[in-house]
Amino acid sequence: GQCEDVTGQCTCNPNRWGPKCENPCLCKHGKCNQKTGKCTCETNWWGPQCASVCYCSLNSQCDQQVGTCICQPGWWGRGCNNQCTCNNSPCEQFSGRCQCREGVFGPRCDRYCQCDKGKCNQVDGTCTCDPGYRGKYCREPCPAGFYGQGCRRRCGQCKGLQPCTIADGRCLACEAGWKGPKCDQACSPGVYGEGCEKICPPCKDGHTCNHINGKCSHCNPGWIGDRCETKCRNGTYGENCAFVCSDCFNGECHFETGKCLCRAGSHGTYCNLTCPAGQYGVNCAKSCSCHDDTCDPLTGACHMEANQRMGVIAAGALLALLLILLLSLLCCCCVCRKKEEAQGANQDPAASKKSPGRLCGRFSRISMKLPRIPLHRQKLPKVVVAHHDLENTMNCSFIEPPSVVEQPSPSWSSRGSFSSFDTTDEGPVYCVPHE
Repeated sequence: GQCEDVTGQCTCNPNRWGPKCENPCLCKHGKCNQKTGKCTCETNWWGPQCASVCYCSLNSQCDQQVGTCICQPGWWGRGCNNQCTCNNSPCEQFSGRCQCREGVFGPRCDRYCQCDKGKCNQVDGTCTCDPGYRGKYCREPCPAGFYGQGCRRRCGQCKGLQPCTIADGRCLACEAGWKGPKCDQACSPGVYGEGCEKICPPCKDGHTCNHINGKCSHCNPGWIGDRCETKCRNGTYGENCAFVCSDCFNGECHFETGKCLCRAGSHGTYCNLTCPAGQYGVNCAKSCSCHDDTCDPLTGACHMEANQRMGVIAAGALLALLLILLLSLLCCCCVCRKKEEAQGANQDPAASKKSPGRLCGRFSRISMKLPRIPLHRQKLPKVVVAHHDLENTMNCSFIEPPSVVEQPSPSWSSRGSFSSFDTTDEGPVYCVPHE
């Protein structure tokens, strides 16, 4: 061999191999690999050392590993010396038996198949139909509702009784309660309806509803209906609402258990007992906040004492009498005013101006004799009628008693006292001094 100047590697001669070209090449009719020593045989020679001759014709190629002949299409035999007679179809290499191409059959592949939607047997020409077709020559599609190989499989629950695809059974859409590409899978437990998108109602003991319409076979106590959505009513309770409630005197029967649910202010098995002293509300669970721990069992409002009730009644009666008296005084003033106007036409003008003041003064003196009644405890409005000096400047307004909500101030009696009276086109008025 020869050594390369740059790398220092050896390039072996054709009859040597190895890193240093130290091994002889044993290939008799071929070349050896300079690194491994493996032989690459010449044409028509085979074996590890290319020592055996191939007996193949020109219509074949020798397999240099085992020495067999690989025939070209249209030839057969050990040496590929025989020509196939299969009407342009290949034949088996060692037996010469015809291997018909698609569409023909017979011993010499000289007969044509009649299968429209399928494959024919290469020996006798019988048809094997594609999925979705049937018949001797595979010309008939599957009838509605069937699909697949030999039309032996039924379609799933396609929506609106639409047929599935005859080849693989797929549906465009599914009926309520079904899912999957073939609509052959029921909805999962807990859901139902079209697209399996609706949630099942609470059926008895957690059982699932019907996957198509959502109906329950049984309901929990207290519920009825196809989907257990209606509570027991009309005094019934329990499973299927088959039990009649007991008499709940001041409450309602629980639709599931039949126990009485008492209204505020009562308790007991039949709600026939009033809350004990100091308690009120639902189930008598709240405590009264009154000074004597007694209150209304329903609302918790404190009870008024006897003297307080009498005071409120008396105050109301007195207030009504005062209002009646005021109205009576106003009516009298109106009558007097009209009389004075009639008489004033014949009197001195100066005298006629003073007469209303004198008349008002009389009524104001009368009002001084009316009693003043304190109503602080009852929190009612205080009404006082008092006298004021006629010579003071007056401010006339329509009568409006103080608000019930606002607590009157101690000085109200002086600011709101009646001290002068007059009438206008809009009605009677009273006068108070300017502050």
